[in-house]
Amino acid sequence: IGMFFQDGLTGSAWGDWANYTASPLRAFENELGVQPPVGFWDPLGLAEDGDVEVFTRRRETEIKHGRVSMLATMGYITPEITGKFPGYISPSKGLAFADIPNGLAAVSKIPQAGLLQIVAYAAYCEISGINNRGEAPGD
Repeated sequence: IGMFFQDGLTGSAWGDWANYTASPLRAFENELGVQPPVGFWDPLGLAEDGDVEVFTRRRETEIKHGRVSMLATMGYITPEITGKFPGYISPSKGLAFADIPNGLAAVSKIPQAGLLQIVAYAAYCEISGINNRGEAPGD
């Protein structure tokens, strides 16, 4: 399908990128992660309007989600390698840390008060960082 869009002279699809100086996508050509030969790659067109504030928010969100994913991976791997805490997660119910399986199966085993604590802590982390923006995304 790329042959339908070639300019006929150079054989490059969509012509020479240097000719499109008025494109709003030029606002992001010098961002971290932009590499030749693709340049700034936005297949869904989310940055077509060239809004830098929206782009920065999306970049911050991408970094945050990546960090949460890394923590979740470590939270899954660590008990498998190092073992689990000794003792009880809920002494009143007789539920030991060793009784909690890894992965999503743990959600059904954790007492409701524990799940509420996890959700409350996640909400606190999310809310406390809303207006705490640094110079660059991820700071």
